[in-house]
Amino acid sequence: MVNKPTIAILAIVIVVVIGAGIYAGSNPPKTDTQTSDNGTNTTNNETSQSNASQNSSGQNMISAQEAQNIALQYIEEPNATAGTPRLVDEDGKKIYIVPVIMNGNTVGQIEIDAYTGKNVGGAGGVT
Repeated sequence: MVNKPTIAILAIVIVVVIGAGIYAGSNPPKTDTQTSDNGTNTTNNETSQSNASQNSSGQNMISAQEAQNIALQYIEEPNATAGTPRLVDEDGKKIYIVPVIMNGNTVGQIEIDAYTGKNVGGAGGVT
């Protein structure tokens, strides 16, 4: 027969584990594992946290993945691809800088407005 102190300790452990599981389920960590320009994996908390941001008119930002997909449409070189976007503040505007990668090297960049998704600069062709 199990004594009362053992049952009490077991009940406390179960309550703590269940509580931790509920808390973790309601607040999952927001990280993106992405491949950087040099091929290594990085965890990008800034991007996922900023995705929930809104501009002054209440418009949500697009995700880094959406910016990368948009940039792909502007890449003219057949062997080039879009690298990992980097969110920056440029003249008071949020912009994703998306590197254009070819043969492991950055050969250009495309700038995507973080709120509208429009190409606001850069080029996808190799110069």
